[in-house]
Order: sequence, then C-alpha cells, then structure tokens
Amino acid sequence: MSDGGIRPRTFVDRVFWFAGAFLMLAMTGTMLYVVAARYFFNRPPLWSEDVPRTLFVWMVFATLGLAIKLGLNIRVTSLVDSMPRPLRLANEALRHVLVLAMIGVLAWFTVPLLRLKWGTTMLSTGWSEAVLVIPMIVGLGIAAIYQARRLLAVLRALRTGEDVRDAQQAGAGMG
Repeated sequence: MSDGGIRPRTFVDRVFWFAGAFLMLAMTGTMLYVVAARYFFNRPPLWSEDVPRTLFVWMVFATLGLAIKLGLNIRVTSLVDSMPRPLRLANEALRHVLVLAMIGVLAWFTVPLLRLKWGTTMLSTGWSEAVLVIPMIVGLGIAAIYQARRLLAVLRALRTGEDVRDAQQAGAGMG
C-alpha cells in the first residue's frame, strides 16, 4: 500500500506519526472490546465512553501539527492556481495567518477549560478531567509552530521569488 509519498522525515515527526498510529490502534481495540462487552455479553464496562474519547482526543492533537507540516489538509485550489503568482502567494499567506488566528482563539479558550477541568475527576476511571484538555494545549502549540513555519516559507517565497514548495521544504527541515 502506498502512502502517496507523504512520510515524516525527522525523528520528532516520526514520534508523532507512530504515536498517532498507536493511539488509533488502541482506540480501535478499545472500541472492539466495548462493543463486544456490550452486545455479546450485555456487560459494558463503566469506562466505555471516557477511555475511547480520551484516546481520540490524544490521537487528534498528537498528529495535528504533523498534518499541518506535511500539508495533509483538504484544499480546493482551482481558483487559487489561476491567480497570478504574487496574488496567489498573498492569498496563501493570508490563509496561514487566519489559521494561526484560529489556533490562537482555540488556545485562548482552552486555558480556562484546563483550569476548570484540573480539579475534576472522571467517575468511571478516576482520571483527572484535565487528561482531555492537556493534549489540546500541547497539540495547538505544535500546530502553531508548524503553521508559522509554513507562513514564513510563503513570505520567503514572496520576497525571494523562489517556489513556495522549495521554501516550505527548506523550512520543514528546521524541526
């Protein structure tokens, strides 16, 4: 099976890549166990909602930055590709700024959520509710770093005239 040539190149990227894969397998295995316990044995575990949800949140936010770095987001580029190069790069820079703003807003509202959840406990597992919020803050921080690198690559391409993909690959080697 081909991955389309998208592979993590640095050690840190590989850690996130394999962490995401491990968390996906753990979530799948947990859900299989929960479904079997519920429908075959009529004895669902008490933690049947909290543990898969926690694994899902960790998986999403552990791989968010890597998805941004590798450009795995969905894009429709037919209109943008028809624009003149300077306008296209300015459009891309604006999109990166907007994504950074969105990450900032999410982080801004996640911090009070962490304070709120820090003192509470999941009744089914005994874990702190903060276990659901900590990956959000870490993942958003990593996503902001990678998104800022993509923005810097576009700005470098605007300034130097080089191709934006070359500038992004030069920026991707930084982490």
